[in-house]
Amino acid sequence: MFLILEGKQILKKSILYLCAFLCLLCVTRKFQPKAATASVDTSDKSYVAIVIDDFGYNGEGTEDMIALDVPFTAAVMPFSSNSAENVSKLQSAGKEMIVHMPMESLTGKKEWVGDKGVFTSMSDEEIAQCVEEAFSIVEGAKGINNHMGSAIMENERCFSAVMNVVAQKGLVFVDSMTTANSVGDAVCHKKGVTILKRDVFLDSTDDINVVKKQIMQTAEIAKQKGYAIGIGHVGPEGGNITVQAIKELAPVLEKQGIVFVTVSQLNEIVTAQQNN
Repeated sequence: MFLILEGKQILKKSILYLCAFLCLLCVTRKFQPKAATASVDTSDKSYVAIVIDDFGYNGEGTEDMIALDVPFTAAVMPFSSNSAENVSKLQSAGKEMIVHMPMESLTGKKEWVGDKGVFTSMSDEEIAQCVEEAFSIVEGAKGINNHMGSAIMENERCFSAVMNVVAQKGLVFVDSMTTANSVGDAVCHKKGVTILKRDVFLDSTDDINVVKKQIMQTAEIAKQKGYAIGIGHVGPEGGNITVQAIKELAPVLEKQGIVFVTVSQLNEIVTAQQNN
């Protein structure tokens, strides 16, 4: 009988100890910092830089794009009919600019490049003079990207002549990636020029749903690698459709943690990440 009572007391104590342990465990978990949750809430943002090509013609959507309150970088054609006018308007609106440098293409017509640009037939000195003139027109430009330019982007000599000027000015190059055989990485590394690459072309369509899909794709890439660059256009390649798509999607994407930045801001962010 004594053994039975003692066994019951031991079992009762064991149950009490177990309950106390479980309560303590629950309390501990309740007040323990939630590392995983905190990590999500305070994680690094995902950055999207939108570059809008083809300013300089007063193409469709130019005024609305300049008035857009979402950060973007305007790529201005330097030798076009309305280059100076567009530069002035962009400056007044406080928009960041880069030179949208016309360059020879492997497949496109010469007139698509324009009357003035960088061609493989030019000497290094002629190329440098052309690029310098472009920067003098797009005053305050933070960098340069290529308009067309597959022939130049595959030609180390010609592209090096372009980057010599960019390196001297301490600016950034955005490779529009018009060819898979771009020498951009190698030349920029050699010249000490920061290179950023286009991830997605946003438009070249009259279907706003396609533009929205491309913007969403840019955001998804940014979430995966931390940042992404999307290139859109004013004029027939994009214009009002592109402006409207950005307006509608920007608030949605910002709620998802996407931060819209300019090219120069992205350059600072990427450089800081690489140095950490």
